[in-house]
Amino acid sequence: MHPDSSNNWDSLREKIIGLGEHSVHKSYYPELQQQIDELKRFRALLDQSNDAIFLLEMPSGLIADANKSALEQFGYSRDEILKMSIDDFTDSFKTNQMKELFSDLMKIKGVKDSNITTTLLKSDSKEIPVEISISLVKFGDIFYAVMVARDITERREAENALMQSEEKYRILFESSPDYILLVAPDGKIIDINKSTRAIIDLSREELIGKSIIELGILFEEDILKFLEILSKLMDGEYVEPVEFKTVDRKGQIRWMETYLSLLKKDDDNCAIQVIVRDITRRKNDEKQIKQSLNEKEVLLKEIHHRVKNNLQIISSLLNLQSRYVEDNNTLGVFKESQNRIKSMALIHEKLYQSGDLTKIDFAEYLKSLTFHLFRSYSFDQSMVELSINFENILLDIDTSIPCGLIINELVSNSLKYAFTSGQKGKISIELQLEGEKSILIISDNGIGLPGNLDFRNTETLGLRLVNILVNQINGVITLDKTEGTSFKIEFTKLAYKERI
Repeated sequence: MHPDSSNNWDSLREKIIGLGEHSVHKSYYPELQQQIDELKRFRALLDQSNDAIFLLEMPSGLIADANKSALEQFGYSRDEILKMSIDDFTDSFKTNQMKELFSDLMKIKGVKDSNITTTLLKSDSKEIPVEISISLVKFGDIFYAVMVARDITERREAENALMQSEEKYRILFESSPDYILLVAPDGKIIDINKSTRAIIDLSREELIGKSIIELGILFEEDILKFLEILSKLMDGEYVEPVEFKTVDRKGQIRWMETYLSLLKKDDDNCAIQVIVRDITRRKNDEKQIKQSLNEKEVLLKEIHHRVKNNLQIISSLLNLQSRYVEDNNTLGVFKESQNRIKSMALIHEKLYQSGDLTKIDFAEYLKSLTFHLFRSYSFDQSMVELSINFENILLDIDTSIPCGLIINELVSNSLKYAFTSGQKGKISIELQLEGEKSILIISDNGIGLPGNLDFRNTETLGLRLVNILVNQINGVITLDKTEGTSFKIEFTKLAYKERI
């Protein structure tokens, strides 16, 4: 301690050190014992604190004592620090600041605490930013200042990081080509970036505090939707991006895709971030593409319609020609050819009527095809029952035409050969899906095929055509003659082949 300092604190400390529990009974020196107990309690409290605490003589600023944290944080031993003044921890400017502070404290005699933020020097001359709280205490008749110095290095670093983060955010906010606004829950503008100011043609000062609705950029039918979205966000709901129409400063209608999110610091401090992206060009492109697709769809429908008409013309020509044919076998060939043409014409008719020009409802197509076959061969459906068991299957034209022709040939064979005159029977057609594989089964419970017939190697055009068509769809065909005749064809969806 400095030579000119008071000996009161030294004297009290020496008595504490020299006075043991067994050397002097507590009944002796009651006043001194009370001071000793108070000082012990005070010392225990000081050393438990994580903050640096100094006991300073007033008004000189000489250090009378310091706690353990002060010694560790500033790098001094107890003997070293007791020879120092608080001035040794500050530069000249801060020394004058401290003296003024001590002077003010002495005037008010400890009635009021004083708090400042400053820096103190460590033993290695490195500065530590601290938040200082100083208050007066009185031991006997002597005033001391209790100075608590809290190291705020981490807080300063966090504040600096926050400032840098806010600066980066501000740069991104201002330089973004998107229109970005921060609005209060009631829709009033808190902040707005450069891109938005440019399109609205108003300054930042003119915009802040105004409601988005007041700007007149939203259409009346979208205002209620916008307010509902703000309400949902405040209730903690997630809101999908929404599209709005706006009017720019030139009076032109523009389409905007809007992303809204809640920025919430606490219950009383929140804002809604509105990021708006101009999608007018995209909307116009989508409109043109849609218009172009509609035109192509009409064209494709017309093509399917004309193909169907042309096939019907061929069928009609064959029908006219067949009137001059007297041989029954030749007449049968004409009828079979007509049925094959009809099966293909039906595909184009269904596609023409369909909303999807790439797929055909095969179950619906099959009903029309089998109805035509029964009528063509003048079969009474009360005698031969037709069972069609199809799942909801959509096939493309590359698969539908071969499958249609296969069904045409096999059902025609059943109608011509499976049932003797007056015999009742049943024809079944099933199409099932098993993963990527399709299974087509055409069967009848008629008299069956001749035992010596090899359906893979036959001179009959119908079965030869069936084998060719199965290969065309990369399928496998098997025959079961256990009960009548049952053909099972397994195939997978055909890969798209580029047309030349």
